[in-house]
Amino acid sequence: MKPLNTIFIVDDDPIHQQITEIMLDRLNITNAVSKYSDAQEVLDYLSAFGSDAAKLPDIILLDLNMPVMDGWEFLDRFQQFRHGLTKPIRVYVLTSSIDEKDQERVSSYGFVNGYLTKPLTNDVIMQLAD
Repeated sequence: MKPLNTIFIVDDDPIHQQITEIMLDRLNITNAVSKYSDAQEVLDYLSAFGSDAAKLPDIILLDLNMPVMDGWEFLDRFQQFRHGLTKPIRVYVLTSSIDEKDQERVSSYGFVNGYLTKPLTNDVIMQLAD
């Protein structure tokens, strides 16, 4: 299995960021992890580097409940410009919410690859690499 280039963790909780990064590192599925507490920063980054595939992440792990810009607003904004990016980015919602309404709402975004609940398990992480 070839490691993924980069995974972005978008979560306002530094403990969840750290746990997820440690698990990704241990399983050696990525060359780099970038952590963001603010979803707007990720949108700004993607807008700035959207034409440079080497700088784009392979996967975004997105929390839903964040201050400033939540995961829903991120998904709405990302949906508007994702086709202009030079490579496809897999987006997984990674949340502590087990609310069926959230799961249904996420499924309405056709580009979201999955709905994952915290904390991640080794099995789920290995599926990300496939």
